[in-house]
Amino acid sequence: MDIGLLPKLRFARAAEAVAGLDLSPEAKALYAPNAPTAVFLKALIDAELHADAIRLLGMALPRREAVWWGCLSARGALPPEPAPADVAALEAAEAWVYRPTEENRRACFAPAEAMNFETACAYAAMAAFWSGGSLAPPDAAVVVPPGDGLTGTAAAAAVLLATAAVPKEIKPRHRAALAQALDIANGGSGKVGAA
Repeated sequence: MDIGLLPKLRFARAAEAVAGLDLSPEAKALYAPNAPTAVFLKALIDAELHADAIRLLGMALPRREAVWWGCLSARGALPPEPAPADVAALEAAEAWVYRPTEENRRACFAPAEAMNFETACAYAAMAAFWSGGSLAPPDAAVVVPPGDGLTGTAAAAAVLLATAAVPKEIKPRHRAALAQALDIANGGSGKVGAA
């Protein structure tokens, strides 16, 4: 798989991109902290360590792009008659991607909570909610910023849950999701295939 130049990645070095990630033993064997993120990503993809590559891309993409990727994957995995709460969570996350305001960010929490934070759509919404601002209630006197890795972790969870929707198709679904993320990281829309 050709990964391109990946100009949209947030981290130049693999060490920055993997901070906080729990890599598989196989991925750890390929890891070189001083290697460029793109080189490590290519090694993961070439070794077919797709889950590690998805988690790495969740962290390495800018927050808005990571949430968009989670949304694309979640939408691609929706059944013909999805649960209304899943649709609400996904639409809230997409609204934040289209217009990343504080109001739209905060609007992502309730629909994710309604899905018990368990579905790809819920994780896409949480990725948007954790993108910035404060995690405290809007009227709280204290500001509680989200951790730097929360958006990427939630976006990757959305992608991994979406790709697992059809277990016997997980490998091609992983590859399709990775193609979407690589397109996004190269400045595209990510609409290159369904996850």
